Amino acid sequence: MKTIGGKNVFSAFSASLLFIVTIPVVMGYKIFPGEGTSYIVFLLYFLLNIGNILYSLFAVNSPRRIETVKNVLTWTITFLVLVGSMGTAIIDRGKIAPGQNYKTHDIILQLEAGLRYLGDGKNPYKETYFGTPMEQWHYGEGDKDTVNPALYHFVMPPWYLLSAYPFYFVSMRTIGYFDGRMPLLAATIGLLIILFYWIKNKDIARLAIICIGLNPASMSYLIEGRSDMLVLWWFVLSLFLIEKKHYVLSAITLALAAMTKQTAWFAVPIVLGYLGFGERLSVRKLITYSVVGFLVGILLMAPFLVWDAKAFLDSVIFYLSGNSPNSYPISGYGLGMMLIGFKVISDTHVYYPFIIWQIVIGGIGTIIGIGLFRKYNSIGMVFLIHAITLFLFWYTSRYFNNSHVAYIATLLVIGIFKLWDEEKALPV
Repeated sequence: MKTIGGKNVFSAFSASLLFIVTIPVVMGYKIFPGEGTSYIVFLLYFLLNIGNILYSLFAVNSPRRIETVKNVLTWTITFLVLVGSMGTAIIDRGKIAPGQNYKTHDIILQLEAGLRYLGDGKNPYKETYFGTPMEQWHYGEGDKDTVNPALYHFVMPPWYLLSAYPFYFVSMRTIGYFDGRMPLLAATIGLLIILFYWIKNKDIARLAIICIGLNPASMSYLIEGRSDMLVLWWFVLSLFLIEKKHYVLSAITLALAAMTKQTAWFAVPIVLGYLGFGERLSVRKLITYSVVGFLVGILLMAPFLVWDAKAFLDSVIFYLSGNSPNSYPISGYGLGMMLIGFKVISDTHVYYPFIIWQIVIGGIGTIIGIGLFRKYNSIGMVFLIHAITLFLFWYTSRYFNNSHVAYIATLLVIGIFKLWDEEKALPV
């Protein structure tokens, strides 16, 4: 009696997982513009997924043809759901309420307003965001509405703003509106392509595409426009370039990650530690890497520091650490809320020196993590160590929110996939 091989069963599992993780997106969001997702699109979605599972399980063609068909099916379903959901959200907003508060996160509204300020010759770090669509975005703390403190600051580093400008310039002159999720969607697609190319075992690569591109932990945050996949794209590209020995390009892209979102600041010592202890770069190459990254960062920050250093630092650093008159409140699931629960901190808006906890706990974790590269020489371990040390810094910071948890989980999953692909048994 003929049996089904293990490779086929694994491929069928991946195909089934793709079906499972896309169902909440397809049933919860429109994946085709119009009054509602067309029933023809639903039928296509069902047929593609069932066909993918059956083909993965029973395919008996040549191995090369099987791989090609499975790749085509995986990418087709992924693009149908990912591009369908985000693209439809962008198109619907452009038709119904272009530039307005319509099913987006406030960071998208702030990005769009910041680009308009920049186009008008105004400093997005100095201006407030009252009188923009961001002011109408619903913001609440607990069970009461209050003024969104982000209205006083542009919190993101400059590359988040500047990298979106080409999309803004082109879209305004072609379709007549810009949605801040356009660069986010492009970065997500780029991230998936890099991962698929980077991971040599295509069974693992397809699994990575499914778990990262359609991650149920972060999909809703991605569709509403949170910026995690944007910074992740630059960070992954930087590590990919390290593996390819393109160190100068890696330094540039790591700097771009750091200038996209503060999240990547905590990755910099981890990457430098890996280059020193894992890659064992010479002191000269390590200094070159550091100087190149530093110069890129300074080049991007310098115009805004010259323009108004206080406004820039207030928005990018002091707002998040509680040192600004309108600071980000203590929130989320971390140490801050625990201290409020124990009455150590009286109010979510007061200053508290979380930096002490971060230096002690996060700093020690970072030193230990970097030391591990002497034993674990693997790019996969860079993801894992960055994820764990980022958790330590975030948990002991002023805020540790839902999308942060999803981002850490994503880093851990990518690291596991890389280790799996490298087939590196961890020494005991």
